[in-house]
Amino acid sequence: MPVCTAVPIQLDLTRPHRTWVWIAGRVLRETIGPLRGNVRFRVARRRKDGVVGAAAFNVLGPDLRWHLESLLVQSPDDGAAVDAVLRRGVIDAGSAGARRVFARLPGDDIVDAALRRSGFVPYQHESVFVLNDDSDRRELPSSRVRRVHPADVWGVHQLYLEVVPRQVQYADAVTSRLWEGSRPLKPGARRASGWVIEDNGRIRGYARVSTLEDPHVARLDLLIDPDMRLLAVEVIRAATNEARNLHGVPCVTSLPGYSQELSQALQEAGFFHTGDQTAWVCYTTVPARSYIVAVELGTPATVESQRSRVPGLGGAGMTSVEYGDRGGAVRKVPPAPHETHA
Repeated sequence: MPVCTAVPIQLDLTRPHRTWVWIAGRVLRETIGPLRGNVRFRVARRRKDGVVGAAAFNVLGPDLRWHLESLLVQSPDDGAAVDAVLRRGVIDAGSAGARRVFARLPGDDIVDAALRRSGFVPYQHESVFVLNDDSDRRELPSSRVRRVHPADVWGVHQLYLEVVPRQVQYADAVTSRLWEGSRPLKPGARRASGWVIEDNGRIRGYARVSTLEDPHVARLDLLIDPDMRLLAVEVIRAATNEARNLHGVPCVTSLPGYSQELSQALQEAGFFHTGDQTAWVCYTTVPARSYIVAVELGTPATVESQRSRVPGLGGAGMTSVEYGDRGGAVRKVPPAPHETHA
């Protein structure tokens, strides 16, 4: 299989390394429509060289956004192959109705340039931490930390809006549905479990450990009010105690640049730093409107010039001329919205 002879490029540090067996299985499933699952494989070819690049995209979430899962090229220096396969993925994602395509990877000049040519923009720098498996420090959660209740969804989303910068909110495009359906983790199951710190009826800290994206990796997400940084360790330990019950499943987290002060709390809870990466997003569609005025051409009827009586509507001193039938009727067609694909 030509794809299996390509060189893999290091991508998201929070995701497990994809083996050749996984890649070959996804390529075979791609050819069988009903069995292909949520992974989309795209390849780039040259007439003489055959397959020169390949990319796997994972379709996730209620909005079916695409995440770059794996990237392979015959030659690591072949930026054109990377560019071609990324553009194919963006086009197909937009055709399938996805508004955003995401990619996370450490700094790579060739891949970064290809991402920019394909319409990706960097929106966040992240530091990746992994929970140390050797330390089994299980501590009872503080009395101020409790599990998420269904009634906490609105409060958690308000905390998200207060803590996360506006440009990151626009790129992530998450809704309150992300915090719903909290259940205790179970080995082999795709679940998400949340813990909160409540103060005077307000959610001030939130930790979510999830296996929804991959049951072989537990992902930790944090939202901590700046005034509650000292209690961050308590809510982190409550979540990691549950993650340790998934024996053999690593627990990882990506700490965004605007929350770097939480790195100390993560280290106290047993995490260690493994590397840095950049989060990229590509908007596949751009809504646009075109305004068209259709005129029924009959006998031209010129209306006497009149000054605008309302300031701002046409400007003082401007005149208006209409063309239509002898009755002066003019027909207008409402605007027709359309979308252009990047």
